[in-house]
Amino acid sequence: MQPIAGLHVAALIDPERFDITLYHEDWHGPFDPANCKNYDLVFLTGLQPDFDRMRQLSFHFRRSGATVVAGGSVCTLFPEYARQFFDAVCSGGVDSVSDVIRDYLAGALRPIYRSPVAQISQYTIDYSLLRKSGINPLAHLAESSRGCSFKCSFCVIPSEVGGHARYGLERFAASIENALETSSVFSLRRWYPMVMLLDNNFSDNRAHMLAVCQYLKEHPRIRGWGALVTQNVLQDRELIEQFAAAKCVGLFVGIESFEADFLRRYNKTQNLGRRSNVVDDIAFAESHGIAIGYGQLFDPRHQTAADMQRAMDAIADNPFVPMPTYLSTVAPLAGTQLFWEDLEAGRLAANLRFRDLDGETVCYSRLAEPAEPIVTFLERVFRRPWMVVGRGRILRKTLHRLRHSGSFNPMRWYIIASASFHCFSWANESPGASRTYLAGTDTLDPQYAEHPADISPEDRARYFEPTFLTDGEGRPTDWLEPYAEEHRRAASAKARRRNPVAVVSDSVTA
Repeated sequence: MQPIAGLHVAALIDPERFDITLYHEDWHGPFDPANCKNYDLVFLTGLQPDFDRMRQLSFHFRRSGATVVAGGSVCTLFPEYARQFFDAVCSGGVDSVSDVIRDYLAGALRPIYRSPVAQISQYTIDYSLLRKSGINPLAHLAESSRGCSFKCSFCVIPSEVGGHARYGLERFAASIENALETSSVFSLRRWYPMVMLLDNNFSDNRAHMLAVCQYLKEHPRIRGWGALVTQNVLQDRELIEQFAAAKCVGLFVGIESFEADFLRRYNKTQNLGRRSNVVDDIAFAESHGIAIGYGQLFDPRHQTAADMQRAMDAIADNPFVPMPTYLSTVAPLAGTQLFWEDLEAGRLAANLRFRDLDGETVCYSRLAEPAEPIVTFLERVFRRPWMVVGRGRILRKTLHRLRHSGSFNPMRWYIIASASFHCFSWANESPGASRTYLAGTDTLDPQYAEHPADISPEDRARYFEPTFLTDGEGRPTDWLEPYAEEHRRAASAKARRRNPVAVVSDSVTA
């Protein structure tokens, strides 16, 4: 996860009243609890697999006297449950932070703050906090919009955001200028400025997208940019040519899989209306100097280990298809359409935990084959990917992509090569502990046991035991059941609205 959420939280805090520091565990490493003593107010955020880590940090900071406020996916979808671990939770977007600060200073902090994720308030981002906090990404990280209008069943955005909202172009331009001016003098961001747009779906609003492209094209200092887009963008050859002319050097595309059955299963409608072949679309974009990245998802409910290997071989053998930037199993993220359907049908694994939703763990009880061969494949692909696709095959593919790009720009070469070999660097960072890759039994992080010796049994259970989503029989746990019941009622009401029932009687009552 890129270190940008903290920037938006910090933008809503008055720097005249607070000395603000950002800490990102993916960037800095695990936070040392011994350093908790110097903070008065702490904001925590993370993805669903990070929720237990947020609980652990909350204990350490609160024990040291700090007030802890939490946000992110779990706090947005299950705020009533999350509030017990923090002094306050923010459900929705970062825009409620200003209300939190006001109430904190008045000594009247509320337990839950709500702000629609798609509601964007006016605030100015100070990118100098990256340098101050020792965060030095290669590119400038920015947003020009939030949310996505598509309804993929495995995605949390429909549940968390529910729509798409854009920043004003003037505000976006101001954030880019701030990023340029505050970057370190000796950084690549100063000497070769590139912008990575972290919009959930940059292509959701075409008019806004084109306006941002024009701004980046005309900016005298910006040398290149990239964005996250849906696959249907690749089908628009004229648009791809516009992107290339506007200095686009890379697109991360929501391909997920090259199999039509997979796409239909998860309602990836934007990937199914193809007027052309996706491989040809990728080749066309890369021939214009735009490197294409994407993620490859494995579905152990419908794919055997042999199926997964064949999918990787097909990618490796096609010279025009890049290697996936990341590899992942399908994770039933809590609160998604996929999650509720699988929970009701009893398809989720017993003792499923938030920590298991990491994209590497098998989270289902019904698989396409016995678990052992699937686990063996996953262990290879996440720990030793060179056993799945050899380095030589990837090197040959990368050299072909470099030639095909028609560019002699070393930065474009770097983008292509680094994306091709990203899974190898990822594997090298994997922990050395033995894993089962099965939900409910997979090895937990060492931080679950890093608590003081004098901790009470109640606090140990409250802050350091993993959060379970299902019980030993795959049913919702006690805390989740009220949310499951609420979802059942909402789904039933929605079905009635779609299919009204007409009651016809052949008798007449006088």
